[in-house]
Amino acid sequence: MAGRSTRAGLPSAPRRPWGDRARDLLAAPDTVAGMLPATATVAVLLVLPARHWSAPALAGLVGASVVGAFFALLWLVVARRRQPPRWSLHVEIVAGNVLITAVVAIAATERLAMANLYMLTATFAVLLFSARAALAHIAVAGALYAAVLTFGPATGDAPVVAWLAVFGTTAVVGAVVMGLVNVLRLAATVDPLTGLANRRAWDARLDEEMERSGRSGAALSVVVMDLDGFKDINDRDGHVAGDRLLQAIARAWQTQVRDGGDFLARIGGDEFAVIAPGSDEVGIRRLIRRLDEAAPAGTSFSAGEATWDRAERATELLHRADLAMYETKLKHRRDRRSHTA
Repeated sequence: MAGRSTRAGLPSAPRRPWGDRARDLLAAPDTVAGMLPATATVAVLLVLPARHWSAPALAGLVGASVVGAFFALLWLVVARRRQPPRWSLHVEIVAGNVLITAVVAIAATERLAMANLYMLTATFAVLLFSARAALAHIAVAGALYAAVLTFGPATGDAPVVAWLAVFGTTAVVGAVVMGLVNVLRLAATVDPLTGLANRRAWDARLDEEMERSGRSGAALSVVVMDLDGFKDINDRDGHVAGDRLLQAIARAWQTQVRDGGDFLARIGGDEFAVIAPGSDEVGIRRLIRRLDEAAPAGTSFSAGEATWDRAERATELLHRADLAMYETKLKHRRDRRSHTA
């Protein structure tokens, strides 16, 4: 489909489906985290013109909005320059719950219930963290609201009923969002044809394993495999046959990697890769032999391995393995030509 024309007469890129953009957003937690204080600030500002506030309440809500806007801008500026540490995301959710509690308490002095704002931190916690961590943050929010209902000004509702109304709804919304997030994350990290991890998941796992190896001092190796003659199979037997071969390869190789250790992924059309924590040059070559023995009959592949030297970046480590794989593939082509000559 052709892209839209710009005013300069040049075609623009076609719009990406919303699902793709949503998956990209979920894959960038820094962007998601920066949206939390911004969203809370907008929600508070929308309420301000809705009624006549007392001077102390108005000052408190405006102050809370200024603090939220400041932290939103600060987070986005910092995230653009460097990736914030993972623990800072937890700090942001806790700070958001504290700020929302202040807003809820201030609004309660005007007999206005704004506890629905807790659903913001609950939703963002589900987006950013595992189910256990998200539930912990929701529990903290529930405890803070219980404190407001117990020690703060009355809002006119029975405290228990008010708490159940807010956090019953929060639980339902959180469960729905968690289900959607799991679907989107699965689509963003799993290759639909083979069921293996895709390139995005492989890159993220390699970064994690390099960080872990750097702390522990354990060896770390990668291997890249490219099927020999795969294009010929597609041309001769059709793409359905090629897809079946890729699925058979994936099933066979999954039995040869260590559960909970090695990480197998399909990173390209007919290209696979394995991250092997704890494996040095000898260990990774042993793994390649196992993969070769497990490959379906009549299938061959070219492999290239590289062991991390503790100085190179992830892209450089993968590049070394790619170069080794291409050298092997050239050798296989020369061998085939010599046999047919």
